Amino acid sequence: MHAIWEKLEKREKASLVGVYAASLALVWTLGYGWGRSSSASNPMHTAGVSTQGSVEVIDLSQPPKFEPAPTEPTTPTEPTPSAEVVVHVSGAVKRAGVYRLAPDSRVADAIEQAGGAAEHADLDALNLAEPLQDGQKIHVPRKGEVSAPTVASVPPSRTPRGTPQAAAATTQFPINLNTATADQLEAIPGIGPVLAQRIIEYRQTHGRFQSVDELLEVRGIGAKRLENMRPYVVVK
Repeated sequence: MHAIWEKLEKREKASLVGVYAASLALVWTLGYGWGRSSSASNPMHTAGVSTQGSVEVIDLSQPPKFEPAPTEPTTPTEPTPSAEVVVHVSGAVKRAGVYRLAPDSRVADAIEQAGGAAEHADLDALNLAEPLQDGQKIHVPRKGEVSAPTVASVPPSRTPRGTPQAAAATTQFPINLNTATADQLEAIPGIGPVLAQRIIEYRQTHGRFQSVDELLEVRGIGAKRLENMRPYVVVK
């Protein structure tokens, strides 16, 4: 390259130097313009300068505050009804016993669960459409059966001690004709002191009663009175 340069004339050397200088100027101009455009398109440069004054300062000496999330009001839940009722079916049915039924069942459903009513059952004495209650006892009476009270309805607090009314208040029916006292016999509706004493005298004279129908042998007791007495007495 040095030998070629020596052979060139001054005018040629001047032209080459001018071209070389122009080339350097062009290269510098292009490089400067590309650097400005890339700086403008990079958001990190501007962000570093423009947001430096608006940086949020967090005080770490205080505990952070949290806003509780809004909660929806809760409605009270209703108690769940029982899934079944337990009832006792007795009397003139094919299978007396304790049964579990749906809570919306009726008396008729309980009787059906017990195998149905017997041939001598008196279903007209019951309300077959009555809703069942847990722990209820359903007694299906026989035709002609009269329900006997278990305790006389006279309040004991209203009757003096030792009177027939006081005995009625504490007497458990039905009573045994072979062991009943005069006061217990007088607690039977329609039986006064005279008839009660005649029953005891008959028992003392003829021995133990063999059946309730034997009361017809006692003077003053007829068929109608016997039927009224039958729910209240037994023979054991």
